[in-house]
Amino acid sequence: MRHDLLADVFSAIKNAERIGKKDAIVDTSNLVKNILDVLKKKGYIESYETITKNNYNKFKINLNNKINELRVVKPRHSFKKEGITKFKERYLPGENIGFLLVSTPKNKIITDRELKDEGGIIIGYIY
Repeated sequence: MRHDLLADVFSAIKNAERIGKKDAIVDTSNLVKNILDVLKKKGYIESYETITKNNYNKFKINLNNKINELRVVKPRHSFKKEGITKFKERYLPGENIGFLLVSTPKNKIITDRELKDEGGIIIGYIY
């Protein structure tokens, strides 16, 4: 029984990278698609495509072997625009290393460095 699709996707990607696979197959959702777009834009994955497997849509993700850590943040932390610093210190290993994945009020998934004058909810982190 699945409880957290995003955590399952992150661990499938991380485990596939750890054992040296070139791709990973994960379940689909709009949230997963938006996060994969961010990971592709930042160079952590090469690409992804939608495939149909046993009458279900799945994402096939082509990996770069550049991910050291990819985790979901539970419980999800909401923050105001000036409160992101303490979460960067808590989850990222150093200054300018990795990204926090943030959901904004405009229903976008962006990184902590792309935030302008808005708060949001921290979904996960990658480095």
